[in-house]
Amino acid sequence: PARDVRTFLQGTDLRPGESKFNPVWQAGVELLLGGRYAAALAKLKEADALLPNLVDVKRQLGEAERYVKNPPPRPFPWAWATLGVSLLSVGVYGGMFAQRWWRNRFRIVPAQVIGAIESGDTPALLDVRTTSDYETSPLRLPSSIRVEPDAVDRPDFTLDVAPAQMIVTYCTSPEEATSATVAQKLRERGFRRVRILKGGLGGWTNARLPVESKSALPSIGLEIYKNLTLGDLERRRFKAGDVIAKEGDDPRGEAYVVHSGVVEVRRMFDGEHRLLGTMGEGELIGEMALFRESPRSADLIAQADVELLVIKNERLDWLIRNRPQLTIEILRRLSNWIVRTDHERATAAR
Repeated sequence: PARDVRTFLQGTDLRPGESKFNPVWQAGVELLLGGRYAAALAKLKEADALLPNLVDVKRQLGEAERYVKNPPPRPFPWAWATLGVSLLSVGVYGGMFAQRWWRNRFRIVPAQVIGAIESGDTPALLDVRTTSDYETSPLRLPSSIRVEPDAVDRPDFTLDVAPAQMIVTYCTSPEEATSATVAQKLRERGFRRVRILKGGLGGWTNARLPVESKSALPSIGLEIYKNLTLGDLERRRFKAGDVIAKEGDDPRGEAYVVHSGVVEVRRMFDGEHRLLGTMGEGELIGEMALFRESPRSADLIAQADVELLVIKNERLDWLIRNRPQLTIEILRRLSNWIVRTDHERATAAR
């Protein structure tokens, strides 16, 4: 039959396989199988118009109309969703990592500072705390150089450090903000190796690294200051002669550190007050009532203008449990008190 058809078509403009119907019909079927029902319906209607009432065309046309009116449920595109979530996660975490890297690119941890010192690349440590922060804390890093943050802006500012020497700035401000500002200004002045101490003075002391005291502090005061965040503590000020606490008072779960000034410890004996001793800067007072869970055993009176740091019982308990060196200093002081009291009693009995 095929040969007969080709013989029949000889001498005409028609060629075997060429028809307007075929590409339209094929496109309609492909669109229907691909789930594009509206487009398939349009193509199948076009094919039906070219060759009306073909059984296959009518059947596919009806199926396309049914799917257009009532589309079948489409499966959730898990692959695309997974790809989208993955790309979003990569973008978010990549941005966070880049931001973190950018922020920390000039920061250095205390262990790295010690490593630089041990390798012979001794850095210049710059104390760039604000004036109020510097005056508040009696501690500083060993051999550090005090630099006022605002001084770096002055035209006559000088720093006796070689431009190629490592410089480490430290402060106590949140996110090392003051150190970062000063470090940037120093780099603008030509100091190429300026780093920021991550965690500041608090990070250094938390790493149990040595510190110096700007004033003569008792060992117990040094340990307390090393383990306290001064910005989080309540402060109380008293004028000379003010009564801080009286014998028999409820301690209200508070002990104190003498931040400045002198406190007299007095007690009533035979109807008169006797001076038991004086407590200066860095001394811990009022803790005995917390240990004994009892009222105050003596009067505390400001000998001069006094500023106290308030340590709550929960904080003191945490320090004792988690800071062994501070606990040792408290035990040492209690032992000295016991020995001194026994000696005074023995002397009085003679």
